[in-house]
Amino acid sequence: MNRTASIDKPAAQPRLVNQNGQRIGAKGQRTRQKLIDVTVELLQTHGLRDLTVAEVARVAQTSPATFYVYFDGVPEVVLSALEAASQTSPEMLALLDADWVGEDGLQQARSFVTMYCGIWLENSTVFRVRNLAAEEGDLRFIEARRSAVRVLLSRLTARVEAGRIAGRVAQSIDASANAAAILILLERLAAVGSLVSTEGPDHSDIKLAAANMVAHAMGAL
Repeated sequence: MNRTASIDKPAAQPRLVNQNGQRIGAKGQRTRQKLIDVTVELLQTHGLRDLTVAEVARVAQTSPATFYVYFDGVPEVVLSALEAASQTSPEMLALLDADWVGEDGLQQARSFVTMYCGIWLENSTVFRVRNLAAEEGDLRFIEARRSAVRVLLSRLTARVEAGRIAGRVAQSIDASANAAAILILLERLAAVGSLVSTEGPDHSDIKLAAANMVAHAMGAL
């Protein structure tokens, strides 16, 4: 047996099934995806608790009965949408694998912050809905939120710890707490980007300031 080939072989994708446990064919997958797309679009102007199955079905040009073939309700559609909405990227993780020191470290921090905000913008609707539901105590959305940042938090923690070992971060600093603080900063930065007042600094200036704070927290400066 070729061990290398076995390791490199991608994991099989789970088969989608409907609410009756039946495998979903190509046509069913298109219907299911349309329901997801319509729900996300409607959530740009509706709250999660305000959006009804009937409205989603109407806009998707199908029936509530068809909706219930695939989902229990609107929250379950959002949870399915979140499965395809990554909060990180290979490029971001590659940046965290590099050594952040001095001006190069500051530039890497700027790239990291820009990438993070870009990814958030692409998925802003489902991330906003997820966070609101999580803050209301829905355990499913709390876990979805934690799962989305688990790998990123681990890499950030490792980078902060590397800075601490090198003496660039205070020994009293807990690496995981520092990493969590960075993520909180970035999440709020990305989430309120469109709400920044035109009378103050624009979002690009705030991102630069945030990048400087991240670089310091990581021990780059």
